[in-house]
Amino acid sequence: MSGKVRNLFKEFCFKGLNVERLPLPARIVRPLGYPTVSDLPKEQQEGLRSFWRDGLFASIASGFSDPYYTLYLLSLNATNAQIGLFNTLTQLVGAATAMPGAAAADRSGRYKGVTLFAGFVSRLMWPVMILAPWLAGGSAIWVVLVGWVTIAAMGSLGNAAWTALSAELVPARLRGGYFASRNMIIQLASLGAIPTAGLLVSAVGEPGGYQVSLALALIAGGFSLYYYSRLPEHPREKDPRRLSTWQVLRRVRHYPTFTRFTISHAVMMLGVWMGGPFINVYMKDVRGFSISTIGFVTTIGGLATLLSMRMMARVHDRVGIVRTMRFGVGIPLIMVGWMLVRHPWQAYLANTIAAFAWAGYNLGSFNLMLASTPDENRPRYIAVNTTIISLVGAAGPAIGGWLVDQIGFGQVFLISAIIRALGLLLFFILVREPESATPGIPKPQPSP
Repeated sequence: MSGKVRNLFKEFCFKGLNVERLPLPARIVRPLGYPTVSDLPKEQQEGLRSFWRDGLFASIASGFSDPYYTLYLLSLNATNAQIGLFNTLTQLVGAATAMPGAAAADRSGRYKGVTLFAGFVSRLMWPVMILAPWLAGGSAIWVVLVGWVTIAAMGSLGNAAWTALSAELVPARLRGGYFASRNMIIQLASLGAIPTAGLLVSAVGEPGGYQVSLALALIAGGFSLYYYSRLPEHPREKDPRRLSTWQVLRRVRHYPTFTRFTISHAVMMLGVWMGGPFINVYMKDVRGFSISTIGFVTTIGGLATLLSMRMMARVHDRVGIVRTMRFGVGIPLIMVGWMLVRHPWQAYLANTIAAFAWAGYNLGSFNLMLASTPDENRPRYIAVNTTIISLVGAAGPAIGGWLVDQIGFGQVFLISAIIRALGLLLFFILVREPESATPGIPKPQPSP
């Protein structure tokens, strides 16, 4: 009854006014940076609410699954070479599906539909991975491979549509506060989900603990899909003049900021993928850390990301996109730090430093993509970037996995650091602030 009375009171006091629609109580979202949206149409406010909640539940699902794929495979007796192969295949299918996904979004004009299809198929893979040890026996590793690769394929298929719809949904003037608050809740959710999953694995054992975690990820992922399905969309009419993929490729040279960023980012990501996928393996097999310890290491990194993101959000709106990304100057040193890890407290420190090193770069990269690509055919340009990064990323884990078996983790981490430094140097030299830059903060992409 008290709820009905409260609603009647609000209706009486604010009748005729456009009352703000917040995803959670103001005392929670305002400190996270959620902007004032009362001047927007009700439909758009509801869309922003749903998109924010989608990020919350997607983060919970990711926290229960993403950090543990490699460890799940290790519990099924996968080798380092197989893990490198799996990472390579996920990148290859990402490269193969980025363009078709962008073409489907661009030609149909239904960005939300493409993203929902990809998300639904992706979530269907979690039951496959859960049941693999029971149904496939000795072939469980390869069944998990199919699930993992399909998830990567669907993520790439829907990425361009997701990005384009995000640009349409969130007004440019609100992107800073809105994405900052969304990223904050994403990190807070990860801080709860990741260590919980680690404790579950330690309590239940392997591989059963990973199966329980994936089941919880499936539940949270269902809520994420539900909220994303509530986003408003105004499908574009089919335009026979829309560019083909080859026309887009020929026109890329007309967008030098986009081209230069893609090149420098690709070089740096080669270094990231050569070493990053093997950090958890290094902690488990070389340093002998428990699964729960590895989970807490990831959690500490999430907490550091939360703090650093809040700092960089303010820097971003003051100095611009590219200068904010230059705060990532410490990214090459991350792998040097991991080479020195001997005890858990050192791993906590290394992941904290990594979070601060990546914060500025990650905060700016998504908005740089939006600012350096045209509104028309944006999914195609996003797909060009995704395809190139995926192809480069396919080489990294394969080379890294082979080198780990040949020369060891330390040398591979050093090579990774050198290549990261080269990519960052190219970024510093080549990329300048785009003229169309507008303030905004992206959904953070987890980087090793």
